Amino acid sequence: MTQYNVFVSHSMTQEDLGIIYQVKRDAECRGITCYIAERDPQFGKPLSDKIENAIRLCDCCLVFLTHGGSSSAYVNQEIGFAKACGRLIIKVVENGVQVKGFDVDNEYLPLDRKNPAAAISSLNDYLSARKDQKEKEAQKRNVGLFVVGAVALLALLGGSE
Repeated sequence: MTQYNVFVSHSMTQEDLGIIYQVKRDAECRGITCYIAERDPQFGKPLSDKIENAIRLCDCCLVFLTHGGSSSAYVNQEIGFAKACGRLIIKVVENGVQVKGFDVDNEYLPLDRKNPAAAISSLNDYLSARKDQKEKEAQKRNVGLFVVGAVALLALLGGSE
């Protein structure tokens, strides 16, 4: 089974953490791994190294632009680093928050704080579809490698006569 890793960028406000942890629980029920930095203590190591490494290793970055997240220096730096690494950035934007910067024209998922379940469900359906696509691509690569290996083996066996 192919692993699908999501880096989650968010504010640390209590009202956001409830939604973040619900997304994580629902995603993990679907076999999707969500990396949340504060859930990965690495005492004595620079926080920036931990976050940069997680972004480099992820399949996509999930960014929560809430009232707290949109003004967070960490969230905005994580977006910039993810962009520099060529990662897909999926934004969940709370109603009333204006998207700014380079991604102003990119499609995003609106979040209604009064009914977050609809956004969480849509988001995890989308992440599941991306995970399924990654698994299909991995299967195609594996079949291709098997065929190349089989042809090479036959060529070696045929050439030994």
